[in-house]
Amino acid sequence: MARPREFDPNRAMDKAMVLFWDVGYEEASLAGLLSAMEITKGSFYKAFRDKQSVYLAALDRYNDKVVSGTVAYLGDGAQGSGRDRILGLFGRIAEAALETGDRLGCFLCNAMIDKAAGGGEAEARLQAMTRRLEGGFRRALEDDGLDEDEARAVARGILSTYFGLRVLGRAGLSADMATDCIGQVERLIDRVG
Repeated sequence: MARPREFDPNRAMDKAMVLFWDVGYEEASLAGLLSAMEITKGSFYKAFRDKQSVYLAALDRYNDKVVSGTVAYLGDGAQGSGRDRILGLFGRIAEAALETGDRLGCFLCNAMIDKAAGGGEAEARLQAMTRRLEGGFRRALEDDGLDEDEARAVARGILSTYFGLRVLGRAGLSADMATDCIGQVERLIDRVG
């Protein structure tokens, strides 16, 4: 009879995700993963093939926990107009960076510039998450009456600003920079609305 796992896989994966998020794929050593995940080498290899498989699972976990939540929020008409939802999302990001000192930024942003994103399965996952976020912004804009083509173009501009705000948050975003980023998004939406 097989021995039960001696660790909580979800908890361990959350810890691996934070490590990759913070230091990137290359800097996350096996020893660092074992320590962060609080598991033994034997448990690691029973549960995962290698560091790459843990990284891919961490990307999936981020997609499930963060990207899905963001897309759901953008699509939730109970949260106001599409404009209100988009600006509300940007406000929450800025608040987390400014008030709580959130310096992790966005795992998706960090992973896109990481060497691990240079092709293969990791790149495919990153592109899929990016398209999901773009789709969330596009649908929020369509809820406010923009046609599909116009909404797609504006959503891509908003997505660029979203990534920029997340990177600035990691770098210690100032209040005036956050305000300016949100103002740019507001102007972009209002120009076409």
